[in-house]
Amino acid sequence: MEFFNNAKSVRLKSHLDKYLVADEDEQTVRQSRNGAPTKARWAVELVDGNPHVIRLKGCHGRYLTASDEAFLLGMTGKKVLQTIPDIKKDASIEWEPIKEGYRVKLRTKGGKFLRANGATPPWRNSVTHDLPHRTATQDWVLWDVDVVDVSVLDDEYLPSNASSFNSSMQDQDHSFPSSPCTPSVSSEGRAMSAASERVWEPSIVSQKRWPSIGTDQRSSRNSGRQDGMEFFNKAKAVRLQSHLGKYLLADDDEKTVRQSRNGASHRARWTVEFVEGKSNRIRLKSCHGLYLTAADEPFLLGMTGKKVFQTHPETKTDIAIEWEPVKEGLNVKLMTSEGKFLRANGGSPPWRNSVTHDVPHRTATQSWVLWGVEIVDITVSDLDSNSGWSSPTSSFSSLAEDYSGSPDTGSPMVQYCNSGNDSIKEVSGMEFFKNARTVRLRSIHDKFLMADSDEEKVVQDRHGTHKSVRWTIEFVEGVDTVIRLRSCYGKYLTASDEEHRLGVTGRKVIQSLPRKLDSSVEWEPVTDANGVLVKLKTRYGNYLRANGGLPPWRNSITHDVPQRHHDWILWSVDIMQTRPRSPPKVSTSESEDDLSSSFHLISSSPGLSSRHEDPPMKSEGRLIYYYVADDDGDVSDDKNAPSFHFKGYGLEELTQKLEEETGLKDIIVCSRNLINGKLYPLRLALPPNKPTMHVVVVPPTSRGSNTSSFS
Repeated sequence: MEFFNNAKSVRLKSHLDKYLVADEDEQTVRQSRNGAPTKARWAVELVDGNPHVIRLKGCHGRYLTASDEAFLLGMTGKKVLQTIPDIKKDASIEWEPIKEGYRVKLRTKGGKFLRANGATPPWRNSVTHDLPHRTATQDWVLWDVDVVDVSVLDDEYLPSNASSFNSSMQDQDHSFPSSPCTPSVSSEGRAMSAASERVWEPSIVSQKRWPSIGTDQRSSRNSGRQDGMEFFNKAKAVRLQSHLGKYLLADDDEKTVRQSRNGASHRARWTVEFVEGKSNRIRLKSCHGLYLTAADEPFLLGMTGKKVFQTHPETKTDIAIEWEPVKEGLNVKLMTSEGKFLRANGGSPPWRNSVTHDVPHRTATQSWVLWGVEIVDITVSDLDSNSGWSSPTSSFSSLAEDYSGSPDTGSPMVQYCNSGNDSIKEVSGMEFFKNARTVRLRSIHDKFLMADSDEEKVVQDRHGTHKSVRWTIEFVEGVDTVIRLRSCYGKYLTASDEEHRLGVTGRKVIQSLPRKLDSSVEWEPVTDANGVLVKLKTRYGNYLRANGGLPPWRNSITHDVPQRHHDWILWSVDIMQTRPRSPPKVSTSESEDDLSSSFHLISSSPGLSSRHEDPPMKSEGRLIYYYVADDDGDVSDDKNAPSFHFKGYGLEELTQKLEEETGLKDIIVCSRNLINGKLYPLRLALPPNKPTMHVVVVPPTSRGSNTSSFS
């Protein structure tokens, strides 16, 4: 409702950049690129007793109505018309606005949405109400709202008493029309009404200093475009990531501009320069000292797209190197002075990885002009200000040190995420993992990240007690901001480069054990805005994503940059096992002597004391000595047997720990009879009071693993 609360009349623009128009037959509703006529203006009426719905009245005095008549026989979409209902309480003329980022969906009483159709006739330019079931048509129900006239009560310079304002306006022979244009049956009357409206609007604006609501499409504020300068105001250098998950890269030939998945390269960094006298324009300088330039040369002969180069213009006043950021939800569009947009092309060569500037006319290419902005360096002057930043407890001086690093840093510590109009930085979420040894990750669907038994796939599952949902945390030497996650099968959570579904942006997440641990198995934890949940980001800017919906998406895991389902990349962290403190390094003989002496009785007499009153084992758990049986099931009596401290209580935890220590799988944990030397599998709980234990690990390849060989 915030789009309409202060609006007297609006224009609604569809995903096709066409406006909702009330046709002259006073019945049809369609789309048109011409948003200037009064037919594209709709008066907003609030509904008494229901603050969540509105009515929209066209220039002919008729209401936007969701009819029950099918648009085409056998199709689900139904007609949207202009009508005058018998009573104003007719629910068919009521629409509930639902906010979706910086757009709105208009829902009918029956739960369907106002939909702007594309494709070939008879669908082209038609308007229906329907539920979009296909992914490709999800944005067909999204509308931009351009406020044409604002409500009198919205003007801070006007008196609070509306009646006094009306009376003063009557003294000046001005009147407020009840709709954007006065209903009339003659074209002459409509022309007179439009003429009087053109006279009436500027007089009100000039006298009462209303907000700027003109229809000049050159102004981003007036045309409904959102200023995207907030992405760059605090930035010294940025990386731009396309809808394909690739980065804008300045090639080594110091001329070509293309897309690449290597976001760690210094060629993917662009220095931000502001244009003097133009607060809404920037220049982007490459690592070669050349500027991103919108050229006039066609990319391919006969095609609309034109080339984008790196150039060094003769003067900095050349408008070809100036770009206007236009905010689009969590992304930004970079517009040239001619109204075209920087576009990341997909498809087959020569389009693949190319970059042009163009106006996308097809629905399938609307997202090709959207870019994610990652801040690599911030301005030093900004470090003294907390405005718009949610900083951790550490000082900003240490934050500045984090930014000063190699130009090939794989993952910047700060990236803009936009919620409403606020810009915040991403805060490291390492605190979720620094004391954890094993964790469970629970998605927004209340399912756990699970390593499939095929030792390759990664899925979601509601069964949170299974060992496959436990992930061992490993820290990366020399990097304090990333972790590795190892499954119970000894393989790492890996962001692969393979597409999950052909033609879809999400890529597979798998279990793998590469010969050399690379950045594909490294994840950067980032907290959400509330600091309660965590996002796991790859070194190239994608996020671990738990998918919902219908199969094949249901329960699948991908890595992607979400355009719509932003909560699908949020995870809650359950710590299953904490990381023990490293015990002091002592020789095995000293350890055995201390342990044997720790069983001595201690006198409770006040005059006696002993160095064993507070044994170190009290805080470190029990000590486990383990021996590995050979292929024949024999166990050597090694006095220097390996050992570790174990804080757990269950046999399953001990088995998992021994598998980690030995690198073996499917082991059998046994105890040995001190008299006859025979092995007995441990099947019940561990002994109470945490005494020292000597256990034997029997591999599955050993003859001793046969249960018939146990006594």
